[in-house]
Amino acid sequence: MKKRIALLFGLLLAFALVVSVGAAGDKTVVYLKNGGTGDGSSALSPLSSLKAAYDALDLSKDCTIVLCGIYTQTDTFSYGKAYDGSVTITSVYDGKDYRTSGASYQFKSTRFVCFGATAFENMDFAALEKSFLLVGQHNPITIGEGVTMKGEDMTGGSVAKAFCILGGYQNGQDNPPTESDKDTNITILSGSKMNVVAFSRQIMGNYTGTANITIGGNAEVVVLNCTAVSPNGVSVGDTVVTIEGDALIKSVYGCLQDTTVNSVTFNWKSGNINKFEWVSSYTPSRLLTCNTPTKLIASEGVQKSETYATISANFDEVDEGEEAFEPMHVIAASVVVKSNAPVTEAPVVDVPAESGAPVGLIIGIVVAVIAAAAVVVVVLKKKGNK
Repeated sequence: MKKRIALLFGLLLAFALVVSVGAAGDKTVVYLKNGGTGDGSSALSPLSSLKAAYDALDLSKDCTIVLCGIYTQTDTFSYGKAYDGSVTITSVYDGKDYRTSGASYQFKSTRFVCFGATAFENMDFAALEKSFLLVGQHNPITIGEGVTMKGEDMTGGSVAKAFCILGGYQNGQDNPPTESDKDTNITILSGSKMNVVAFSRQIMGNYTGTANITIGGNAEVVVLNCTAVSPNGVSVGDTVVTIEGDALIKSVYGCLQDTTVNSVTFNWKSGNINKFEWVSSYTPSRLLTCNTPTKLIASEGVQKSETYATISANFDEVDEGEEAFEPMHVIAASVVVKSNAPVTEAPVVDVPAESGAPVGLIIGIVVAVIAAAAVVVVVLKKKGNK
């Protein structure tokens, strides 16, 4: 009888191990670099791919991927599964700065597609070619403090030659909807060579949410596109831009093509704007239609800047003075800005197809097997007592 019981529990243990392999990751911190062969639990045991790093994380929580060496992205990264937590990629963790030993995020001309709140901080990007397209898909994007972008062929002047941050959807990427009322949230506190697009790119769509864009710290944005990028006929909701700290925006464009926007508000607290054009001078025949008066709220400090008079003349309404500012956009202390989607929406959590059965089903099966095992043990004991 003892042999039977041992065999039964051996089978139960084997089953539990199988289902645990299929379950979602349970880590909140993993390490990553080229050539890693470990489980991601430390810098001595790193993973070697973003996919493996995301799979190892419990994405219902706030998670961290630590770049502990050189990591190279050569193809589009699209995790493909929505999550409710957040992922921060950094080279500084637990008191150690891995940049001092050469850690960096290298990339060829490629895309990084977001399926939840995504942040980058205290890390170096290195362009091996000329572009990086960060596709937000209406998930919060944060470029936190201490981020650098390097690359001779990457200038920031166009999406094709920039570290581009796209708040909305990219045509042809992950079956984007052509209509949505979701907001976009972009926060940039450092970095350079950046081209920012508030909403979508290359999609004939109608996106009625609010684009919340905060540019602060020592960030240098080469181009800020306040609406969408191509084609003619795109319609978007509201754009709220906050400029603060020592940030620099070299060029602000309302549009590059015929576009309709519901409203545009600029909260200019500090920092500098070099040039402002509602319709880019590169596409002078295009038309921007704004359904409500455009508004600039300017602090006393920025009113003294060399470009203030020229830029403020572009707006229908101008409010001046510190008391004019309203709390339009709040940066969370954790750097990652949470989405302000309606609380009535049920969170979307897709279990990876390769992970087997849903976690709830797995737990149910395990409980059932344990209960069955208990019954068998009782029966065996009864037989043994006869």
